[in-house]
Amino acid sequence: MTEIELRTARPEDRDFLHTLSPRLSGVPGPPWHDLAAMEGFQSRYMAATFAAADDGAQTLIAWSNDGCRLGYVHMRPGKDGVTEEPCGYVSLLAVDKDAEGSGVATRLMAAAEEWARSRGYRFLCLDVFADNRRAVDFYKRSGFGSETIRMVKPL
Repeated sequence: MTEIELRTARPEDRDFLHTLSPRLSGVPGPPWHDLAAMEGFQSRYMAATFAAADDGAQTLIAWSNDGCRLGYVHMRPGKDGVTEEPCGYVSLLAVDKDAEGSGVATRLMAAAEEWARSRGYRFLCLDVFADNRRAVDFYKRSGFGSETIRMVKPL
């Protein structure tokens, strides 16, 4: 793959977004949640994310030069957890398995940063499961740092 193009998602991309849902629910999660719980979480999260009518939100689709959809990123306005100032929030990032390691996620996150800067935000934030080491390491290499850590004790 030599070139990755980005464009704003269209209604006809909806099925593609949902085909990547198993990639998100199948990531390493907390051992106290089984796959069914992770799938339920992902389904509810995607439904809520795309049902919200947020004028500032944007979903970008990555395409290969041969016309295949490769992944997407969904950004929306958020609030910083400490100062409550407006910031950018990456609510979803997913890449097709065949596109892993090809630079698609890096390109999508660069576009998310561009989106946040263009709105005058000082921060871009996201949430990631702590056990999803591949994603955590990717975000760290991209300049993200931990701000809070939610800890859970199964009873």
